[in-house]
Amino acid sequence: MIMFIRKRKHTLMMTGLIASSILLISACSVVEQANQSLNYVSGATDYIEQVSTAGADLQELASSAVNNPETTTQIQEKIDLIQAEASEFSQLTAPAIGESIHENLVSYNTQLTEVVGNFENTIAEQGFTAENWEKTGIPELITNINNLKDPLSGLQGE
Repeated sequence: MIMFIRKRKHTLMMTGLIASSILLISACSVVEQANQSLNYVSGATDYIEQVSTAGADLQELASSAVNNPETTTQIQEKIDLIQAEASEFSQLTAPAIGESIHENLVSYNTQLTEVVGNFENTIAEQGFTAENWEKTGIPELITNINNLKDPLSGLQGE
């Protein structure tokens, strides 16, 4: 009888140890996932803010470039900034919980990179014109990117 009680006690202790280990591993996994989510949200939010600011500056420069061809250099700097931010963003890996938002951001990022590159070529070939700027679609893409900021910030609470 005493042997049976010792075996049962040993079995219960082992079961408790295993359960504790599983809980500890699960807790570490949850913490790691939370950190990944926060890192992603932070990086993606920085990307959105940088592109938004550069886009607003670009819109302002575009308005004045029609009358002042010297602003083309500043426009090129903003284009370079947008391209650099887009490249940096493409290095981020989204957590599983943010995949759909990330897919949208990647799609807009790809479109923006392509459109900005085409606009850069147009400026090199034809110079800056208001008509060429209006045809780019850059402001609309930046608005679409900005619209993902709220759903992205919602990932911080999850």
